[in-house]
Amino acid sequence: MMKNNAHKKPWRRSWLMPVAVIALTIAVFGGAIFFARIKLRDALQEQIAGRDGEVLYAVTQMLQGNAAENGVAVSSLDEPAEQFNLLLMASRWRNVLATRLFNSKGRFVTAMPEDVTEAKLSDADLEKLRQLRPVCRYYPEVESSELFLLPNENEGRRIPLLEINVPLHASNSTRLAGIAQFLIAGDSIAHEFARLNRHLNQQAWLAFCLGAVILTTALGWAFRRLARQTEDLRKANQQLALVARTSAVGAVAAHLIHGLKNPLAGLQNFVANRPASGEEAPDWQHALASTQRMQALINEVVAVLREEQEGHAYEITPDEFLELVVSQIAPQAREKGVNLETELNAKTSMTNHSANLARLILLNLLQNAVQATPGGKRVRLSMVQEGEQLVAEVADEGPGLPEKVRENLFTPCSSPRPGGSGIGLAISKQLAHHLGASLELKSSTSSGCCFRLAFPLRRDSQLHD
Repeated sequence: MMKNNAHKKPWRRSWLMPVAVIALTIAVFGGAIFFARIKLRDALQEQIAGRDGEVLYAVTQMLQGNAAENGVAVSSLDEPAEQFNLLLMASRWRNVLATRLFNSKGRFVTAMPEDVTEAKLSDADLEKLRQLRPVCRYYPEVESSELFLLPNENEGRRIPLLEINVPLHASNSTRLAGIAQFLIAGDSIAHEFARLNRHLNQQAWLAFCLGAVILTTALGWAFRRLARQTEDLRKANQQLALVARTSAVGAVAAHLIHGLKNPLAGLQNFVANRPASGEEAPDWQHALASTQRMQALINEVVAVLREEQEGHAYEITPDEFLELVVSQIAPQAREKGVNLETELNAKTSMTNHSANLARLILLNLLQNAVQATPGGKRVRLSMVQEGEQLVAEVADEGPGLPEKVRENLFTPCSSPRPGGSGIGLAISKQLAHHLGASLELKSSTSSGCCFRLAFPLRRDSQLHD
């Protein structure tokens, strides 16, 4: 149980971090939208309330001019009586519940109706009014007893109220003479604010949903790309480690091959000189065939190493290449009783460098295929030219590869085959990379495996470092 939990932890971490970052980003984005909505709502409500204040201020100015033309004493507005006359005329404006009159210092003078409670202006409002700017304030709910001393039809009710303070001054002066306060029923503005809130809520919700989708998509794409880059980096590190390992193996192998060449030749001569008759003759013949195959393999590797060192360059036709590969694997196939079938459909020649590397890869694949195939069944090698590539496929009729082996197929590991080193396919993968080729397991079933090698056919020998 502990082992399973430990195995799941990296997977959990792999998706918990992106989900947490995306959720936190969306939460911050939603908070920003909520804060912006509140600020926008307050600003718009202030503009709506201020609009009525500007209108009422313009009305008082217009009434003052009309009164002067009609001979009503409101021209200077220095006296409270003149101010009250103007207040009476302006109070006929729609939905005015009550009015209050203040002097230039903000002190209460009178009200209409008479049972309106006294009030006091704040210093901040008074400062704005002295600059001849109307001051508006909206109250969503006000108890009627806070406005009137005597009972009225709104007794016990809480009503929306718009308070508008208008500066009073002579038309030819900028000196504040008094202040008219209008208390207006706020039902219409309350409905307007409600519509505004609904509209802002819809817009904020739409912006949040669209933004969340965009953020989720963008961050998801970024995390997926980061995951791919991380995986590519991990694979690159594995490749570098494998290159170092295979390079070391190559250096050791070259040294060992040169060291084994002469002793193996002596062993071959010794076995060849044994008597060809008697009870032990078949064993000596088998030993002779084995030493000859080993000698041929060593000679082949030595030839490849010599060509690489001396820089020899020539071309090999596909027919010659196929013949070289078959000639090396056919003895093993015959010895095990495996039928070797070939197919060739290619015309373009290849360089000896490409042919040597591709042949080593195919020999490793074919040896694995022959060892995995029971006697009486077949191993098939096909080579087909596809554009500028030669595609070779090695298919066997063995039991297939286990799932665990397929997961780490081209990485060094312990081989399930007796005597195997577990590095053959890993070296073949590196050789394919060096050749600029692709090597992959095409299929693996209970009826056999198929490996696919595709390498470019080019006249120039361009190495992949």
